[in-house]
Amino acid sequence: MPGSSLRLVSEGPWEGKTETKWLMDVCEGWQRTWRSRTGEEAQAVVWRCPSSRDAATLVWFDTFDPDFFEHPTNSRALPGVWLTPEVRYVSGARSRKALFAQGNRAVRVSLRTPAEGRLAALAERVTAMAARQTELVPGERARLRRPEYSQGMVALLTMPVAGYFVYILPWRVIRTRHVWRFYRVRRADPAWRDVSRAALKLGALVRVRAMFRVFGFFVLFLLIATRNLTMEPVVMLTIAFVGGWLLPGRSRLLKRAWQPRPVRGRWDVRGEHAWVVRGCGLASLLIYAAGLALFFLFYIAQLSGLGDSPLIDGGLPTGRYLQVDSFGTLMVFVVLAVVGLGAGSAVIVLSGLLMVGGVLIRRLGRSYALKDAEAAQQDSAEPPVLYLRSFTDDSATMPSSAIARTSVLERASFAWRQPFEEITVRHVWALGPVIAASHPADTRSRSDIGAARMRLGRNWQSEIEAKVLESRLVVVGATPEAISEGLLRELEILDRHPSVPVALVLAPLAKHELRRRWHSFIDATTTVGGSGTRRHSRFAELRAHRNDVTGALVLLNTGGTKWLCWGARRRTEFTFALAWGEARDALAAIRPEVRESW
Repeated sequence: MPGSSLRLVSEGPWEGKTETKWLMDVCEGWQRTWRSRTGEEAQAVVWRCPSSRDAATLVWFDTFDPDFFEHPTNSRALPGVWLTPEVRYVSGARSRKALFAQGNRAVRVSLRTPAEGRLAALAERVTAMAARQTELVPGERARLRRPEYSQGMVALLTMPVAGYFVYILPWRVIRTRHVWRFYRVRRADPAWRDVSRAALKLGALVRVRAMFRVFGFFVLFLLIATRNLTMEPVVMLTIAFVGGWLLPGRSRLLKRAWQPRPVRGRWDVRGEHAWVVRGCGLASLLIYAAGLALFFLFYIAQLSGLGDSPLIDGGLPTGRYLQVDSFGTLMVFVVLAVVGLGAGSAVIVLSGLLMVGGVLIRRLGRSYALKDAEAAQQDSAEPPVLYLRSFTDDSATMPSSAIARTSVLERASFAWRQPFEEITVRHVWALGPVIAASHPADTRSRSDIGAARMRLGRNWQSEIEAKVLESRLVVVGATPEAISEGLLRELEILDRHPSVPVALVLAPLAKHELRRRWHSFIDATTTVGGSGTRRHSRFAELRAHRNDVTGALVLLNTGGTKWLCWGARRRTEFTFALAWGEARDALAAIRPEVRESW
């Protein structure tokens, strides 16, 4: 041993622990420990194993440590000898260790020194100890590859990212080009409100709040996992609480405009589809978790260099070192097999498919969980909101805010579009349960996610009129693909009851298509209320909004012929949310009972 100041203090069988207990049963260990008067302690442990692969595997497991990835620089390190990073002990001391396999023996030498000792000198002394021990151990040194970040894994992860920017992102921009385009808004009109700037502020506040909340949950997870209650995590949790819950809650924008309601039904354990709903919910969580776990297990396995470890023999892990006696070891065995066989791209694709499948199954379960219109009204004491739309608009979609989505799985989804009806309903539901007529040809036992559906009979006009009279607000999709006879009859019903508030919503379409449909809708309203009527139609003044409202989002009529309009230069969920929020305020200013119900 280097240094005459070290004296032998213990010698005998090794009684410590290694990463795998099974190797300790077949490899016999012997240790010697030296100590100096200044507090330094040196130790050498030699394991004699049945074979050289056993010795190499034992060294591999003993070296497999997250701290190893610090990649310390040591020019004097011996080839095939691994010098691990420093480790800080609770007692204040530091230690370095070197490991190598030679013949059928695994060797570990370590040196522990007080905290004031120089680290460079500590590394040199450990290297010298390893060099001295290699001269004493017989056999040929094993050539084990050092665990390191896999360049192939980095390339494998870079390829999907590059593919996203080269293929998916341009296609996404093309699909959502009308969202990024600027629309024309009306200026200097007291009946027209541009919510563009307020929507930007709303989006920033909501995103900052979400960041603080995610940060808070992350700190809380680390605190529970480490059980290390110190001042730092307490301060970070306090900051996350103030930024994520306390301060944004005082914002008028968040109180008034940002009130997305989860568009979902309640599970009915007595319903015939209760088992489908619960089964889909559980399956979605398990499938998504499996996809996420598979990706991270494979990523960690590749990142740590397990594919080059002695555990892999001919592309497959050897059962000698990894005995499958539990689900955890089975998962490790499968991951090692995938790593050894080089099926990395297949694993990434499979994990992605599992996560997407989990989200789709979750939405399928939500569609079965939705109540019909009658049940939704029974669950709420508030008057309903009637949603009248063309059945061809059911397929309309728009980019949605992940923050406003209903479940954690959907927020983690890669999908960026959701049905326009679903986005509209979750910002209108604050007024009451939103109900809509189902398509006459729809015989499914489940419903689309959005408004609660009701089936109409042959005398559907009388049923619609009855619903109009009992509704707090009637929302009309004002940009149908074509004007149908049924839509004209519904507009006539609304015109006969001018005291019922009506809101028109314009879908997120391209400029030319939006203008064409909007003009077609206004032209259709000119036929409502014949020339023989003594009063003006409530839709008469829509002609004033014909040529300059491509940026219009929501128009509100609470009686008479005057229409209030909210629009923005862009059509995003935040602009729609703010438009609906201010429309609710305008409705509450005329009908105080609306505000009292919030």
